[in-house]
Amino acid sequence: MIEVVKFSDIVKTIKADERRLTGRMYCFDSVDSATTNLMAEMNAKLKRHTLVAVLFCNPNSKFCKDEILESLNYFHKRSKNYIHIFCCGYGAFEKSTDYNDIQQVTNIDGTPWFYSDTSFVDVVDSFEEKAKWVYSGENELLILDVTPAKEPDEITINNSIVCNLEQMKKDNAFTSVRSLMEKLIKYASSDECANAWEFSDKQGLSVAKGCLKDGVLSLLPKSVSDLYKKSEGYAVR
Repeated sequence: MIEVVKFSDIVKTIKADERRLTGRMYCFDSVDSATTNLMAEMNAKLKRHTLVAVLFCNPNSKFCKDEILESLNYFHKRSKNYIHIFCCGYGAFEKSTDYNDIQQVTNIDGTPWFYSDTSFVDVVDSFEEKAKWVYSGENELLILDVTPAKEPDEITINNSIVCNLEQMKKDNAFTSVRSLMEKLIKYASSDECANAWEFSDKQGLSVAKGCLKDGVLSLLPKSVSDLYKKSEGYAVR
């Protein structure tokens, strides 16, 4: 679980962690210069995919209180190095002078965490400006396929899945947000995820989109997954 007061917090974290790849790395058992150069050239061509999850959850909503808030510390511990989970509008910024509307909402790893509507809205505005996404006002989870961008203050969002958690719960897509996040974390750590990115790198952007969507839908019950596959619905898009 990573605090996000501004969109730049996401960029800084991903930029600082480019060595942790979702995709493959080439490594040959040789120390001669020709092999070393070839390995470096091949790895340079990899897109270095990173799968990240971005939570937009208002702690003052009943759904967030019931389904998310008390599990944030668990998500923080469980996700480890498998996937970054960013929580927008939240952080350990008690002494910040930028936000006069903070409220303590939980503890992460023993440290008090606070929430600010001002910060939350700032991150929403940044995402709406940079991505083809409009916030619904409800509790949402964005699952992003991200690769490094040349600009120091930007990242490239190749593909994204928007999950309206409230609607998904009504559709019986999961029994709890905890169970969904557990499946997402296990998927992010699996060879299946790494193989999907490797395959999409070879086949192009349209396949990459399909890989991300298929990966997310595979986490849901088959009946609900089939329903979501048939149309771009409100719950998953």
